[in-house]
Amino acid sequence: MRFYILFVALVWLSQTPAWGQDDLCSNGRLKGAYGLHTTGAVVGVGTLAAVGRFVFDGNGNLAGTLFVRVNGNVNKLTITGTYSVAADCTVSDTWYLSNGAVSTHESVIVNNGQEFFIVNTSAEPSVISGAGKRQFTED
Repeated sequence: MRFYILFVALVWLSQTPAWGQDDLCSNGRLKGAYGLHTTGAVVGVGTLAAVGRFVFDGNGNLAGTLFVRVNGNVNKLTITGTYSVAADCTVSDTWYLSNGAVSTHESVIVNNGQEFFIVNTSAEPSVISGAGKRQFTED
């Protein structure tokens, strides 16, 4: 009987998430300041490179500044937006840019929340991808 109780207890413990594990991938995982670098092309326009800084609030809101070079022209854009982190650490977001454009993306959080990989999924014909890295470890 003791073996059975021990077995049941071990099975139950193996199915119970570790402390904080249930929050492993949620909006709270993507919180703080991140640097972003992307490259790609806008079909019919030219190549693109961008760097920027984004701040995620842990509650699904983001803000940032992006420096974009498209076909030789440089623009500085401010961005606000929203994001949602799924349980598998994938992220969907929408950016509202200061030039009036709206941009959507899919990302995946990696390296225990220290980085993410991102790809543009907006309707316009472009191929843009990149990576973001946490700026400061204390964020």
